[in-house]
Amino acid sequence: MKIYKIKLEDKAAFLNRLDKAGTPADSYDIVDNKFEGYFKFNTDDPVTNKMVSTILRQSPKINRLKEILRTIVREELKK
Repeated sequence: MKIYKIKLEDKAAFLNRLDKAGTPADSYDIVDNKFEGYFKFNTDDPVTNKMVSTILRQSPKINRLKEILRTIVREELKK
């Protein structure tokens, strides 16, 4: 099982890209965390996992939580 944490504001863009790729997302696969500002997308299927990885690589506007934390740390280190 693979869990992706993506910014909540990028949810619509991510789901639209996933739907256009022919991989519809089930509502049971998505868990919102509004207090932290992200949502989790769970997948068991290796084909869906590969499709999600491809979408995240091709869409630089869709930020995963790890990437957000990296940019914050880089900015703090520059100071």
